[in-house]
Amino acid sequence: MKAKIQWKWVIGASVVFLIFLVFVLPQVSTYSSEAIGQSKSPDQSFLYSGSQLYELAESYGEAGRKTYILLRWTFDLVWPVVYTLFLVVWTIKLGEYIPRNQRMSYLVFLPIIAAFFDLLENIGATIVMARYPLQSGISQTITPVATFIKWNMVLASFLLLLFLMIKILRIKIKKQ
Repeated sequence: MKAKIQWKWVIGASVVFLIFLVFVLPQVSTYSSEAIGQSKSPDQSFLYSGSQLYELAESYGEAGRKTYILLRWTFDLVWPVVYTLFLVVWTIKLGEYIPRNQRMSYLVFLPIIAAFFDLLENIGATIVMARYPLQSGISQTITPVATFIKWNMVLASFLLLLFLMIKILRIKIKKQ
């Protein structure tokens, strides 16, 4: 059975995604920078180490760490839902225009995997920030790995959309 998505869901998810990109993300970023005292954040990095995570925790100060934790469990719970919904509905919708391929249908899980690792990153970073200055061996080791996997899955998800668009274009050109 092939999943189908109505265009109203694709448009709705796209509008919400764009609202977040244009209005919400800049506001949250500004608030975060002002409240924490800097714009550096582990969840915005592609590669970092556990020791760099602790350096950030130290530089945030107690109030900054509390704000960081608050943002992870408010805004950063909503944002992954928004980008995952956007990527999933577009992947399914574009997949409707491509001849059935069983392996292709599993690619819809890329953004879901990204969201899972985003949540894992939030848990790990929260543990490190909450326990600072105490060491959190497993959390400080897993958190950078979760971030790296998250960003790779997000990138793969967007590249998949580009690939699907190109494939659809090629199919349409061949038909003409």
